[in-house]
Amino acid sequence: MLTITTPTFEFKNRGLTRTQLQQVLDYIHTHLDQDLSLAELAETLIV
Repeated sequence: MLTITTPTFEFKNRGLTRTQLQQVLDYIHTHLDQDLSLAELAETLIV
């Protein structure tokens, strides 16, 4: 008999915390006159 197992995946929330989101939004509002990249926004979260 052939048994097929399905791998299980663990879901982890990798979203931003409320504090991190607020940091990014503040940065965006402060720099509205500039073109911002995703990399630049991510750098605001590196502690």
